[in-house]
Amino acid sequence: VKRPSGSVARDRRLTPIEKEQLLSESLRTGSQQLYLAILIALNTAMRQGEILKLKWIDIDFDRNQINVRDTKNGSNRVIVLSSVLRGALVNTQQTYETLFTITASGLQQSFRKLTTRLQIRNLRFHDLRHEAISSLFEKGLTVPEVQLISGHRTLDQLMRYSHASIEQIRQKVG
Repeated sequence: VKRPSGSVARDRRLTPIEKEQLLSESLRTGSQQLYLAILIALNTAMRQGEILKLKWIDIDFDRNQINVRDTKNGSNRVIVLSSVLRGALVNTQQTYETLFTITASGLQQSFRKLTTRLQIRNLRFHDLRHEAISSLFEKGLTVPEVQLISGHRTLDQLMRYSHASIEQIRQKVG
């Protein structure tokens, strides 16, 4: 029996223009849930399932944090709210116990339609997690800090999600 080959690691990064297009177009089309899911993914490195399970009681505005429960690896974690995400959440109407009523397949379909309309190629919702982790490193967070946010248990797992930007490196090397 031949062992299946390992999955090919993705290293898709968003350009600043693509990031702006995703956020502005999802807002423009009135898809508040898609907009909020994209914003959360880009600002927290949360997995799609973790995002869709969020309840309003998980958002602690007093402590400026999100309490992520029932994660893929079984450990709860805390993520600090960015000012942009905090502002969006404060301005979101709390109609239901959960932040989202959209299903995983509904989110995937909406995201795919959005990227098709914007002609953004080869981008999956999960790539936003890669983008967020890479951005956290670019902001100067340490490996333990990013690992705490992302919920990765090992450095190998975390580094699979980190993709340095050649432009950022050029600016630093200068």
